Parts: sequence; C-alpha cells; structure tokens
Amino acid sequence: MKRVAHIITGLGIGGAETFLLRVIPEFEKRGYQSLVIFLTGEGEYTEAYEKQDIKVIPIGIHSVLDTPRGFFQLIKSLRAYSPDLIQTWMYHANLLGGIAGKVLRVPVIWGIQQSNLHSSVNKPRTRHVIRISSVLSRFIPESIIYDSQAARSVHEETGFEQKRGCVVPNGVNEQWFAPEPGRGERIRRDLGISRESIVVGHIARYDVQKDQKTFIKSVKRVRERVQDLHVVMAGANIDWSNSGLTEVLDEEMDRAWIHLLGPRPDVGDLYAAMDIFCSSSIGESCPNVVLEAMMMGLPCVATDVGDVRQMLGERGLVVSPSDHGALAELLLNTISLPREKRKEIGALLRKRALDRFTLAGAADRYAERYHARIGNRPSG
Repeated sequence: MKRVAHIITGLGIGGAETFLLRVIPEFEKRGYQSLVIFLTGEGEYTEAYEKQDIKVIPIGIHSVLDTPRGFFQLIKSLRAYSPDLIQTWMYHANLLGGIAGKVLRVPVIWGIQQSNLHSSVNKPRTRHVIRISSVLSRFIPESIIYDSQAARSVHEETGFEQKRGCVVPNGVNEQWFAPEPGRGERIRRDLGISRESIVVGHIARYDVQKDQKTFIKSVKRVRERVQDLHVVMAGANIDWSNSGLTEVLDEEMDRAWIHLLGPRPDVGDLYAAMDIFCSSSIGESCPNVVLEAMMMGLPCVATDVGDVRQMLGERGLVVSPSDHGALAELLLNTISLPREKRKEIGALLRKRALDRFTLAGAADRYAERYHARIGNRPSG
C-alpha cells in the first residue's frame, strides 16, 4: 500500500474534517494507507477517527509561539511514517505541511475548501496565511485540489498558481443517506411533530458563515402564514443556551415549534424527518449538508454561495445571501407545492447526487491525482 499523510489544521466539527473522516476508508479500498496529523491538540472529531481505527497524531500548536516546536514535531512524525505523499487540508496545514514536504522531499497536494475570503469571516492571521500561500503555491504543491469552482476562481484571482489547480467536489455515501420509508418517524415522534406538519430543517454548526440568524428570521415570517410549521436545527452550539443564536427568539413561544438539537449522530434520520432542507450560509464552497440533503431526496432551498447553484442544477431553489425576506418567500413557495411535487423535486435531486456527488466518485478522483503524483514509485 502507498502511504498518505493527511495534515489538517484541527479535528473540530467542520466540512473538511467530516469529508476526510468519511473518505479515508474509501482510500484504503484503493490502496492508500492513511495517517492523520492535526496541528492543534484537541478536536471533537478525534474520537470519531479513532473509532474507525484511523491513527491520529496531535501536534499541539495552540499559538504562534508553539509553531517552531510544532513544526519540528511535524517533521519528526512524518519521518517516522515515511509517506509517499502528503495531502494537506485547510490553510494553516497547507502552509506548514507544504514546507515540511519540501524539507523531506515528499510530494504535496494542497486541499482548499473555502470560497469566501472576505475579512468579515476570516481572521487577520488566516488572511495573512492565505497571502503567503498564494506566493508559495507556485513552488510547493504538486497540485491544489479545490472542492468547488467558486473556491478555485476566488483563490486564483488572489494569486494562487492556476496551472496546479483542479476541482474535485465532495461526495456523500448514498447508503448512509437514503430516503427509506418510515426512517424519520422516530424523530417526529420524539419531538412531538405530527405526520401532517411541515418540517423545515437546517443543519450546521453555529458560525457566522452559516448565518443562522437570517434563517430564524425567515422561518418566523413563514410561521406567520403556516401555523403547522416545525423547524429542526442541529449542529454544534445549536441549543437554547446559545444567546447569540436565540436573541431573536422568544423561548416561551418559539420552543414549541423550533427544535434546537445541538450536535447529533443520527443526521440521516433528521433529514428523513424533514420536508424541506434549507441552507442560509453567506459563505460556502461545496457544502456537505446540501449534498446530504440532495442524497436524501429533499427539496433544497439555499443561498446562492460557492457552487451551491451548480450543485443543485435546474431543480435548485436559490436566493441571495442575507436576505431573510426573499428566503422566507422561497420557503413559502416551496411549502405551497403539493406534497407529491416536492417529492418529485427531491427524487430528481437524489438522482443528480447519485450521478455526480457520491463518496466513491470523490475518492476515485482523489486517487487518480495521487497516482499521477506517485505512480509506481517504491514506498518508504
């Protein structure tokens, strides 16, 4: 087996971390053994990786002052593993992992899963790393894999080397996310939601880029006209103790129909309990949750960010970001459709996901690029 060292900034809950966790078993099937090195020393997903027998090594960089020690620890860990290829994920890992690859003379592929570079959603230090990386992109990575055309375009506009870029969209497992009859009934029963009620869902960690406040403002407007509406929200810090999230809510009144569930392991069942999925983000690239909802056969109402419009195709229902009035109207229009029409839209979105966005398909495209860089070179 060829050995790939995956270097990622952290193992918190996020799109890149989720995709990597899911795709590593697919890499194993294609002859690539994986080690995961994360630059920080903690993360909610660490246990999830270890449960899948994926070896993880924390480097423990918590501040700029930790960087020199962390870099030497990174070099030490890579030497011990002796990888054939280094795949990095996210900006800080691209930078440190890329330099480490040059030191060790191991080919490096960068991974970028971000299409919003605006200062309002990126810390100054992150933007500084992006600027440095745009220069180093001409010398360090063998390839730069973006998960969307939007991400590729915005980075190449800022100076990232065009000749090294390519796009590999994320993918999801069609067996994990399958619209089986009765699958969502337990969720509805547990939450006290009848079969006849309309359920609009939103799944994302609490983050400025996910713009949950616009979503909440939208569904409150929808609720004024659709009394039998329930909203299911899940993700890290999505709960009633998060005052930043609930400041636009009246807990006594809204708790009866807005269900804030926090992080959940049964995401597939949550989708199955929904009639419509909504993404309200102001910044995305190729969001896993939209792909999951498509694969579950749900009509998707989303903001027009990243590659979301292209992902959904002609069956997509998209509006401009941060416009809660337009989002509410699109949700109302979708709710007003006959149930069978919504199912038809969902079925066509599932077919699109099966054709373009399976996990196996994404793994194949990564493996093709790995083989192009290391081919039949001897391991070790």
